Amino acid sequence: MNDILIQNNKTRNEIITFMMNLLINVNKNIILHYYKNLKPADISTKTSNDDYVSIADKKSEEFISAQLKGFLDISEIIGEESSFLENQYDKYLDKSLLWVVDPIDGTKNYINGKENFCSMISLVSNMYPIATFIYYPLKNIFVYAIKNHGAFIVDTNKNISTKLLIKPAKNLKIIGSGGTKGIPENYRQSILKNLKTNTERLFIGSAGIETIMLAKNEIQFIFHGRVTPWDHSPMNLITKEAGGCVYMAINKGAFNIKSKGSILAASNVQIWNNIRDLIIPSDNPYRTYKN
Repeated sequence: MNDILIQNNKTRNEIITFMMNLLINVNKNIILHYYKNLKPADISTKTSNDDYVSIADKKSEEFISAQLKGFLDISEIIGEESSFLENQYDKYLDKSLLWVVDPIDGTKNYINGKENFCSMISLVSNMYPIATFIYYPLKNIFVYAIKNHGAFIVDTNKNISTKLLIKPAKNLKIIGSGGTKGIPENYRQSILKNLKTNTERLFIGSAGIETIMLAKNEIQFIFHGRVTPWDHSPMNLITKEAGGCVYMAINKGAFNIKSKGSILAASNVQIWNNIRDLIIPSDNPYRTYKN
C-alpha cells in the first residue's frame, strides 16, 4: 500500500483542502450551472433506459480529471463516464495509485431536479480505497475519510469539521436504502421481497448520499445488487472509518475495486449479520452464487 501519502499530517491536510476546493469549484462552475437547466439534447442513456448521463456529467468529469492529472504525481484516473466509453477499464484497476471519479452520483435525481446528488473522488492503492471525498452541493456538505485517520463531515459555509461516528441504533425498525439491480432475475425477486417485508427501505438514488446518511446515523444499512469502483470506494471507506462495517453480501469478503456481486454496509457487524439473514437467508440459493 502507498499509505505514505496519507501518513504525514501536512500532506493529508493539503489533500483534503485540494479536494474540497476542487469539488466545490466543479459544482459551482459546471454542475449547478446545468442543474434544472438541461435541455433534452443534453441528456442521453448508457446501459439501459434508466441509466442516464448528461452534458454536466461529461463536462464535470473532464474538469475534475484535468485538475487531478499529476496531483501527488498520480497520472492514472478512471471516471464513470470515460469508463463507460472504454469497456476495458479493468486493466487500470490494480494500479499502485489511482484516482476514481464519479462527477455526478445520482444523475437521475440531478436531471429530474431532485436534491440527492453529489460528486465523489477516491484515491485507491492496489485496489483498496485509502482516501475518499464526497461533496453534497445543495447542502454545502463535504465528507471525507482517510484510511486509519477517521471520517469527517465539513459544513463548507461555516468551515466547521466534525468527526463522524456511527452509533448503536435506538430505533427498533431496520431502516436502510439500496436496491437489487444487478442480481440475476431468478434470485432478485425473492431478495426484493425480503427487503420490502423485513426492512423500512428508503429510495435515495445516490450511493454517496446513502453513505452520508449511514455515517450520520440516519439509516442502518445500504444494500446494492452490484458494485462499481466509483460508487463503492467512498461507501466502503467512509462507513468503516466512521465505525460501521462493509462486506460483500454473499461471502462476507472485503470490498476492493475489482469486487463483483452484491454489497452490504451496516452500522455494525451485528446489524450486518441480522440484515443479511433477513434479506438473504442461509437457505437462499443466492448464498452460493458465484459471480
